[in-house]
Amino acid sequence: MHPGSFALFALAYYQLAGLGINLGYHRVLSHRSLSVPSWLERTLVTIGLPAGTPIQWAGNHRYHHRHADTELDPHSPLYRGFWYAHVGWYLGSRSVTLSLLYAFAGPVRMLIDAWMRPRTNQEHNALAPDVAADRWYAWLSRPWPYAAAMHLHALIPACIAWRCWGGAGLVGWWIVLATLYNLADAIDSVSHLYGRILHGQRDGSRNGWIMGLLTLGEGWHANHHRFPWSARHGLKPGQWDWTWQIIRVLVAVGLARDIRLPQDVTEHAGHQGAPSCT
Repeated sequence: MHPGSFALFALAYYQLAGLGINLGYHRVLSHRSLSVPSWLERTLVTIGLPAGTPIQWAGNHRYHHRHADTELDPHSPLYRGFWYAHVGWYLGSRSVTLSLLYAFAGPVRMLIDAWMRPRTNQEHNALAPDVAADRWYAWLSRPWPYAAAMHLHALIPACIAWRCWGGAGLVGWWIVLATLYNLADAIDSVSHLYGRILHGQRDGSRNGWIMGLLTLGEGWHANHHRFPWSARHGLKPGQWDWTWQIIRVLVAVGLARDIRLPQDVTEHAGHQGAPSCT
């Protein structure tokens, strides 16, 4: 396995996963922080499918924001413990052993999720009627279409890794996938326990520069909970938000509009009048 070529493969996978989840699932689908053409929105969400079904993910996330770090929060580490918040809530289990096995299962986790995710944690779907109204998202959220899509998500990168780098490529891809899953899960666990809180904050969400960098901007989590509708999470100088930089590119080429930002950020962000901020 040539380290340089595999590193490029891993980086491309990491960037695409970040766009699918951070931009597609989170900022566009769940919070409507900006608008992009439907073909681009659907492409991003389809790339991010390993995060869960579109309806379930958006509904659960909106419920989380309504009840962040209270007894009603589906995955608060303050009330339910670190491992339950990290991955146990997917499984409905407080077993640390089961959580560890699932957390590092890599592509096996995809195959487990292919069956499990359309059937579990569906109780907050009513909070995502706009997502359910989209025929593509409604179809993808059904058990068999989602299972087929997840098998493709597992098999296509595995075939590329095997074809290009053999057994070492498969092992490398497993490590990459497990790392990405755990970084995404850490937003629910690590980013509600470690980092800086904001003045007057009522929940446990934190800002952390390590998480901010590793999760492509999602780790400025206290900012996000203060302004959940904001398309930009890194609100202050030095708070690098890679996903926001992609949004700026999309604005520049005419593929993003109706950008929502806090007013003080709007005044100092230097958009040169491009986005429409509300």
